Amino acid sequence: QRGAWEWDRLLSRYLDGGRKEKNVIVILQAYFRSILDREGKGDRYKSFFYGHGAWGSGGRLRIYQELVRQKMLTAEEQALFREIISESLKSSFDYSMSERSANNRPYGVNGGTAIALQMFPDLPQAKSHRRWLDAQWLELAEYGDTTETNYYPYGPIYLDGLLDMAEGMGKFETERQFLHAHVSRYLDYVHGGGVRGNPNSGSLVDLDRKRAYADPWNSEYYKGARNDAHVWYRLAKEYRSPEFLWASEQASLGGRPPEGREVPAGYQAALKRRYQWFLDQGIEPSVPAGGAKIGYYSPQKHKVPERLYLCPNRKSGKPFASFYLYDRNNNYMHYNDDVMGQIYEYCVDGAKFLHTSGKYNSNAMKLPASYDAFWVQHPSLEFVTGRVGAIPYGTWKAASMPLPGLLNSRRAPSSERWKYNAEIDLFRRKDDPDFGYAHGNMDGYWYLNNEFHLKSFEFELAESVVEMRIPRLSGPKGDRLLFDGWDKIPSEFKVLEKKGEEVTRLIWKGNDPWNEYVTLAQGPKEESDRVLRIWQGTEENSEKADDTRFVVQLDEIDFTFDASKGYTRLHFEHNGRIRSGRGGFGTRGAHEAGFSLNGRMEYLTYDARGGILERDSLRAENRGEDSYGQFRYRNYFGPRSSWTRQTVLTQEGYLIVRDSYLPCESMNGYEAGPCWLLRPELDWKNDDQPDRGPIGHDPDRNWFHAPAWDHAWWQKENKRLLVWIHPGEGKTFGVTAHDTTPDISRMMGSNYYPTQNSHGKAILKAGETEVFLSVLVPFTEGEKADPIAEKIETWVTDENCRATIGKVAVSIGLQGEWKVSR
Repeated sequence: QRGAWEWDRLLSRYLDGGRKEKNVIVILQAYFRSILDREGKGDRYKSFFYGHGAWGSGGRLRIYQELVRQKMLTAEEQALFREIISESLKSSFDYSMSERSANNRPYGVNGGTAIALQMFPDLPQAKSHRRWLDAQWLELAEYGDTTETNYYPYGPIYLDGLLDMAEGMGKFETERQFLHAHVSRYLDYVHGGGVRGNPNSGSLVDLDRKRAYADPWNSEYYKGARNDAHVWYRLAKEYRSPEFLWASEQASLGGRPPEGREVPAGYQAALKRRYQWFLDQGIEPSVPAGGAKIGYYSPQKHKVPERLYLCPNRKSGKPFASFYLYDRNNNYMHYNDDVMGQIYEYCVDGAKFLHTSGKYNSNAMKLPASYDAFWVQHPSLEFVTGRVGAIPYGTWKAASMPLPGLLNSRRAPSSERWKYNAEIDLFRRKDDPDFGYAHGNMDGYWYLNNEFHLKSFEFELAESVVEMRIPRLSGPKGDRLLFDGWDKIPSEFKVLEKKGEEVTRLIWKGNDPWNEYVTLAQGPKEESDRVLRIWQGTEENSEKADDTRFVVQLDEIDFTFDASKGYTRLHFEHNGRIRSGRGGFGTRGAHEAGFSLNGRMEYLTYDARGGILERDSLRAENRGEDSYGQFRYRNYFGPRSSWTRQTVLTQEGYLIVRDSYLPCESMNGYEAGPCWLLRPELDWKNDDQPDRGPIGHDPDRNWFHAPAWDHAWWQKENKRLLVWIHPGEGKTFGVTAHDTTPDISRMMGSNYYPTQNSHGKAILKAGETEVFLSVLVPFTEGEKADPIAEKIETWVTDENCRATIGKVAVSIGLQGEWKVSR
């Protein structure tokens, strides 16, 4: 069973109602006795505190405590339950091979164990398990935050476990201020729009108001929210916080309509039933103060920028937009990989217009992940859906690995606190190597292991011929070739033949004479352009049979550098398909890198943003009810390329976005532009296939329109969005359908539900900034789109841009000057 939260909520309802519902305690007694009946048989001891079965176990213990208080369990039943707890602690935890990290899994599992040791302090396992709980808490306290930077569905699971651990370990007394600051970061995610987006889940609205009003204690307004409303309920009670109570109301009932609209009697009655304890205490839900802001990860310790919020305030129905800033998300766990700068939420007047960032949405999972951000792509491919790694021999391309993405991944190097253990293919703490593991290097989340020691480079041929230039490190410090020239190839550079994992022969090494398999060839540029040509001895476009292939290795590189400020990419131009040969990586193993480093390290090598946030570029501010925000990333697709996004959100809900991209020499000739993922029209649901490709669209028509993704319960009119992109010289426009993640598509009633990727693009010239201006205008279904588009006018220069939507004029300058006039 995945959790038992509904029984914990029933207990809260009973206790906070003054124990007046006599049938409730009888129901809880029957539920608890069902636990006694099923646990303790075969391996069932293990399930109480093991894996998903441990979710909500703190609630089961609280139910036990109340039943004992009311003398509703026999001595034999109490003894049996104690035995179940003891045996489950013993059988569920091999501390050397249990995960040690602050995320939903260890915290969701261990919340109940902390409550158990509080109730049964003299259990035989108490000493060893208290040490385990202390180790888990250290991972949170030492870094100042969780290592799971998403919310639905995992955030509430983590927070529920966190609350139980804090309760059982006495942390509300000893670390009360830290806990308040920590959970307040999650409060920033919440607004009163009645619709919601998250970087890692669809979070669509459940519009069954009859069910919500009938049973508000179990109402889940956002699908996937699980126990979210009750987590905030518990926090509101612990801190007597009107703001936390407001967050609970949003997750349970969806929040009240905007000011001036009537609150239905059913809503008011459900609100009273759910939150009567607070109302009796004189605590009313209250909207958190504040408007536009930068949200920080580990706000009290490392203060890492995580999100940009634009809004006048968080009241019901107000415009709200959220951008994901954090640049160290990767394939460690349930993460939206390599999508820094994405706008994951844009909501106005109870309608959600942008949000297609679903569970396991990542560049590793959904190559490419061009979701509501700025995309750059090889010119020979279909824009946004093409995959560079699949381009066959005949077209040159670049494998370009952003090295910072390695540093906290499952393939990360070791660091000061964490050491990779090859025997288990996991990480151990250096100061406590026998007590738990982590899947990735936790130091990387906080930029504590930027030093990178490059030892080796390797790839294998995936077709008959591959031509290559010398691989190089690139970044702010310039370019550094891995060796100085084709006439100076070191003997550590080898071409090997492998069958399986066994080397069957040496084909060639540096300083050897050229042979039939390895030779120099003319490159595609000037006459002096010489490249290395490697032939596997097979026919064109075919691989060697029997798992035999050529592998290229360069060992003993032995170079140490800063992977954030020195050399930020390993860049490798080649003609012909290559692969790392290590299989897929990431949480679902969906991506295979083009090459590997140091024998085991790999990350995205194609279509990889790899952006590094320039923190001094960040701004978030309000003027009246208008908002402005900006950010800039370097290393964005290219080692010395940068992307700047400047955005104004007006009080009317218009979103004006200025994107400027400065490409480095390696991006010359590529295509680039902003992508806006819009919801398709209803008849697209019948076209149930993935990666459908281009949709008919006039490449000169610079605007698009589509339905909203979701609506609040109180919004009775369907809304639509018009997206206008300034039609500058060299700009073309298109719509491409491609699949999205299951928590979005399946809720829509299809396996894939192609998204309407509406974009503008231009061909890049190295060293010349390309500027795009997008204007997003909500309107009501039934209105014609053409007259709305006719009301929009835009002007763009390198220094400034301006947009007018009817009587509203918005200007944005290169240096961040902005103005809204009416």
